[in-house]
Amino acid sequence: METVSNTNDKLIKNFCLGIGFALLAAAMAAMPFSGGFKGLLYGWREILISPCPLITDYFGIGGVASTFFNGAVCSLTCMLITILCRARTTPSFLAAYMLLVAHCFYGMNFLNIWPCYIGVIFYYLFKKKDFRDHLHIAMFSMAFGPLVSEMLFRYTLEDMYIPGEVHLTIPGIVLTILVGLAAGIALPGMLEGALWMHKGYNLYNGGLAFGLVGGFLYAFLYKTLGRDSGGPIEPNNPFYDGIGESTWIFANVFFIFLFGAALITGYILNKKSFNGYKNLTRETGHLSSFAEKYGIPLCLINFGIYGFMVLGYMNLIMLFTEGVAFTGPTVGAIFAAMTFAATGQHPKNTWSIFGGYILLSIFVTLLYTSRNEPVPWSLSTQGYINGVAFATGLAPMAGKYGWKIGLISGIIGASICTSTAAVHGGFMLFNGGFSAGITALILVPILEHHFPHKGALYK
Repeated sequence: METVSNTNDKLIKNFCLGIGFALLAAAMAAMPFSGGFKGLLYGWREILISPCPLITDYFGIGGVASTFFNGAVCSLTCMLITILCRARTTPSFLAAYMLLVAHCFYGMNFLNIWPCYIGVIFYYLFKKKDFRDHLHIAMFSMAFGPLVSEMLFRYTLEDMYIPGEVHLTIPGIVLTILVGLAAGIALPGMLEGALWMHKGYNLYNGGLAFGLVGGFLYAFLYKTLGRDSGGPIEPNNPFYDGIGESTWIFANVFFIFLFGAALITGYILNKKSFNGYKNLTRETGHLSSFAEKYGIPLCLINFGIYGFMVLGYMNLIMLFTEGVAFTGPTVGAIFAAMTFAATGQHPKNTWSIFGGYILLSIFVTLLYTSRNEPVPWSLSTQGYINGVAFATGLAPMAGKYGWKIGLISGIIGASICTSTAAVHGGFMLFNGGFSAGITALILVPILEHHFPHKGALYK
């Protein structure tokens, strides 16, 4: 008789492959609007050779078809490695996979993900541990993709760098290898240490760990050595310029299909019922695993329902506020918000975090309009779209301490989400998770002091 673990392993593999093929199908569907197959390859080349610190829009750099193709190639290749290695997939692997897919829309590409990935594998081989059990950590490490691209293409050239041209240097190649290995060696230990810092109240554990490592690397490579970071390059894709923000329809159709398919599949696998889902939404999300307790079918139902909630929020803020629409980072943010749908996130413990962002936005809007001054940001400003996606990592805090604390954590997270990139220079992609980690560091000691009856597992 199959164990729950074996069943989950098979379903997670199939689900991940399904997402990869859905991305590939979307890339094919967008090809007619992106210059056909030739345009797809040209755009993908631009993505591969472009420096990509936060927040670089791959739709603008390479086009819609090329960006979805980038996500498909990266995700399916990682799945191929996993299958060939006969590695078991877990909810942690699914979380890493979702973040990989998310950031293939702004910052990760098939070229810059491998140095850190290989570095983590080297680390576990050196420690004489089975690296197959830690492929999710290798995938998390891909968050340093922008730093890899920077070292390889622009860092050693400085002012001589020309967008769209490739001029590799020996020092640049050496730095790329060293950065990858250094990150791979440092990150596994940092992940474990970060969990003790925020005590499990930030699901995006890698955000805090990688933010601290990224802060050191940025300080040393740029501030200490007196170099300037160039920032994102200007997008120059004629196919994307032609369709502009009409990607609204394309993105909505894609996500409606994806979330609908997950919901229907979960419903069928759960014996054509929603039995158990109410119990799942009663979970706090703190140091828990929905997949192990309830099984992947209910997690797929959660993925679908929670996904529609996130998609609805994105559409509403685009409708009622001034900002961006479905750019590459926006599509990536929706994927990122779904990262822990099998581990700790559900509608009940995340709605208040979205509410915190909304409350802060209303306050800032009223403040500035009362003074007849322009409002500095809105809910559909790109940084706040991506910030709220990762702020959902504070779901365990709302789940354990209540919706009022969820509102407060959302407000604090929104207040700092656009400032934390300065710490790592935008070269670490889990910036929202870093912001969520800092928010947890602020709130957890206060909450444990004033509400000791809630208890803490890390005392």
